[in-house]
Amino acid sequence: MRESIIGYGAALGATIIWAGNFVAARALADSIPPCQFNFWRWVIALAVILPFSLRYLRDDWKALRRHCAYLSLMALLGVTLMNTFVYKAGQTTASLNMALIMPATPAVILLLSRMVYGEPITLRRLVGMLAAMVGILVLISRGEWRNLAGLHINSGDLWTLGCMACFALYSLFMRQRPRQISSLGFNTLVFGLGIAYAVPCVALEALLLPLPALTLQVFIGLVYAGLGCSAVAFWLWTIGIDRIGPVRAGIIYYSLPLFTGVESVFFLHENVTLIQVCGGICIIGGICVATLPTGHRHIATG
Repeated sequence: MRESIIGYGAALGATIIWAGNFVAARALADSIPPCQFNFWRWVIALAVILPFSLRYLRDDWKALRRHCAYLSLMALLGVTLMNTFVYKAGQTTASLNMALIMPATPAVILLLSRMVYGEPITLRRLVGMLAAMVGILVLISRGEWRNLAGLHINSGDLWTLGCMACFALYSLFMRQRPRQISSLGFNTLVFGLGIAYAVPCVALEALLLPLPALTLQVFIGLVYAGLGCSAVAFWLWTIGIDRIGPVRAGIIYYSLPLFTGVESVFFLHENVTLIQVCGGICIIGGICVATLPTGHRHIATG
């Protein structure tokens, strides 16, 4: 029970922090190119955790070297590519489209876990996931289902799909993290490798696009993204995956639009509508149903 409480709390904390990333991304969309935004946020994250992780890196070094290929894959998925895709998508697609695509991540995790690990899809988990999806659709359609019919797929939507795939695979493969490697040692090396793999794209972007101006807004956004969304949130997400697995953590991720809405009200002074309240109830209710202890019955998918 204690492990589950820690796992759910860590996954929820990471989701709340990541919700603020969308607020920061909106504020900086025209101020800094996507590859450079992603690169510097991870540089900040690495600088923050490195002093605390040096001892763990020394202890974990032999195991880290043995699993270099796995660590490289996780670095590419979670650091180099995932949020670069988000910032790139924000340049050409509407927030409504992104809000519709990203919450599909837990469903992808659920299916991949069934295919790769043979994890059962319980009836309660499926019902909870569908209820949460209904809540998300209520939020993004503003209660008018005709709004969904007006969506158009563009290049930004494809970038968002790429981000969704990266996050789903990252969460799925996190289960294979070697237990002899500490969370701090793992995150530190993944951050470092991800930064190194991002250098060519950052250099090319810097040559082709004007350098961003270091305004106070850019500085605050980068610090929040680097310290909160990168260092703290990824550490919490790692703990969540370790304690409750990728599927249950993925279901917690359904609350992302809810917390994004709350933070938008607080920081952007947007009004709370009845539709947002109803959608939030569906999301929270679905998460509660899906994460309650399940019985032995499950839906066979193979």
